[in-house]
Amino acid sequence: MPVLDCSVRTCYYNKENSCCLDAIKVEGTTAEVSSATECSSFKEKTGESLTNGCCGSPSCKLSVDCMAEKCMFNSGHSCTAKHIDISGRNAHRSEDTECDSFEMR
Repeated sequence: MPVLDCSVRTCYYNKENSCCLDAIKVEGTTAEVSSATECSSFKEKTGESLTNGCCGSPSCKLSVDCMAEKCMFNSGHSCTAKHIDISGRNAHRSEDTECDSFEMR
């Protein structure tokens, strides 16, 4: 499982640059650059969740389902990278995020 760093501070599941989910999904079936990918697991913090966020424990290692077929780390829709960065400054929807670790085959 990759080590995940997530800088998407507006995501409900982000806690201390880690994720409270057990797994995330990266979309971008035809992506050839990182900006054409997105974290479809993103959920925007709103209302009460702006201060509370997720209630689970953050993890820096988790399973990453990868739909980016042209990424060199995609093996059977599973990410094989040792480290993955998800970014999305001021994201309001999953399309505002991206997998910065994407590398074209």
